[in-house]
Amino acid sequence: MDYSNLRVTATLQTGIVCDRWLPLDGILLYQACRNKFGSQATTTPGGTVSPGVELPLQVIHTGELHWYYACSWAQPQPWWVAEGQDHWNKRFDFGFADLVDFGARRGKVIIEQGQYKAYHMPVFYYAADRIEWHCVGDGNRIEELLSTMTHIGKKGSQGWGRVSEWSVEAWAGDWSVRRDGKLTRGIPACDVEGAANFVQYGLRPSYYRKENQMLVAMP
Repeated sequence: MDYSNLRVTATLQTGIVCDRWLPLDGILLYQACRNKFGSQATTTPGGTVSPGVELPLQVIHTGELHWYYACSWAQPQPWWVAEGQDHWNKRFDFGFADLVDFGARRGKVIIEQGQYKAYHMPVFYYAADRIEWHCVGDGNRIEELLSTMTHIGKKGSQGWGRVSEWSVEAWAGDWSVRRDGKLTRGIPACDVEGAANFVQYGLRPSYYRKENQMLVAMP
């Protein structure tokens, strides 16, 4: 692949439900898996990504087990201008109660527990006009992957994290890992000398997988 220094920008229409780091390589991996295997119909807790999915990003090797993509986390930090709280709701529509097959049971919908339990759950979100990332990769391929990415972060099915426009452009410098000597993404703690903010966190996607997590020096 033809790799170059890039800046990737997402212009947002809505607030976004995510952590402050929102790694771009995780977004790209989701899109690459969707292109290879099709749309995700269900979610399997603890599931793993099928092998054979490659990202158009430079890989940085710092040891036998330590490798990660030359791809920053969300920039600049902090990239949001406000924080807020909303709620998502799930409630049985009693107007359709006649469509439920109760079998031999008494015809009663229980909303305190079980299948029809009602929910009123908090959602914490960030508000921003745009988010930037820097990476070393194949700009054409990255642009292709992001062209059908309409939402980022969590609760996209409820409208959160709506992206109105993606921009992938050449950049003069390599800010994928550091900018002016400061980290723009997490790297293995063993690769840092001196004081730093160390946290147990993912080093590469999928970030929730335990085998991808270690003690990381944070930006």
